[in-house]
Amino acid sequence: MDDVAHARALCDQLGATFCLTYLKGVDAAEALRRLGGYPDTIRERPGAEVTGQPRIAAALELGGWAVVIEPGGVLGADHALLEAASRGSAAVSVLRHDAGAAHFGYVVDGVTITAFDPGYPAEETVWGEDPGLLRHLLDALELRPPSDESQRAWQDAEARAIVLAQRITGVRVPDRPLRTARLSGELEPWFVTPTSGADLLRAGRRTPYAAELLQAAEVADPPVQRAVALAEVRRQATVLGLADAPGLAEALEAGGPVAVDSPLGRRVRDRLAAGPGTRPDPGLRWFLGALRGVLGPDPRVALLAALKPYTSGLPGLADERARAAALAALREQGR
Repeated sequence: MDDVAHARALCDQLGATFCLTYLKGVDAAEALRRLGGYPDTIRERPGAEVTGQPRIAAALELGGWAVVIEPGGVLGADHALLEAASRGSAAVSVLRHDAGAAHFGYVVDGVTITAFDPGYPAEETVWGEDPGLLRHLLDALELRPPSDESQRAWQDAEARAIVLAQRITGVRVPDRPLRTARLSGELEPWFVTPTSGADLLRAGRRTPYAAELLQAAEVADPPVQRAVALAEVRRQATVLGLADAPGLAEALEAGGPVAVDSPLGRRVRDRLAAGPGTRPDPGLRWFLGALRGVLGPDPRVALLAALKPYTSGLPGLADERARAAALAALREQGR
């Protein structure tokens, strides 16, 4: 079977939504951990236990690469996670998504080299450090935007993207990869991804009040930025009933990432887990974005992450009096 036909068959086997993430020079267990796999969940599972569970991924070793398979999942296509996972290595990701665009990403040591939608890889939409690096391979695999509506090259886009990944890595995912039991684990990127631009306060048409907060935050001295950020996260924790969470006070005092097996890590896991019939607290994700920013080394990022929940519109988190107090605290240092 030729490569494209094999990739088509693989797409059929893995379903309408799946992600393949290739990581260089690591074993299967390490590949899962780099994508946020909880260490205590990593074990062999039959394919039936992996399929249909978006947060459960399987991994297998092929040559000098490990491939993480998310049937029904999309996490490996997140460029912040892929960049974090590729530190000291390289990573390739192929996403097929029945409710959204496909995605291809190639990352080396934390830097996105090139990324694009395989269904429409026009030069103006390909992005990264070196967006033209793979152009010769895209042309050879007929990964190009259609010249008119009669062309249907996009229908094979994900299959051709898998072949592109094969060309880069030199490994081919076997037929029916989940037919046998594979090492697998539950993924949660919060513990391994840094704060991203989407986590930071921005001024917008729907949040005009954010502009003055943003302006005051940007000119504040680093010690003031850090102090206001810590105060904001402590306030949010109180609003959400998390002020007494084991290890939270110590983590805010010391800084640094939250260990997944620490008391605070276990509490975060419990709050992130949305079991059958339960609804996660809508404020939790806002708080966790702020917490992750505050635990990082950059006081500016810490502050902008801590202020972002003011745009949530949620009672308590977006309290107007608290926002005015934060603004006053930022402006006070300039007097």
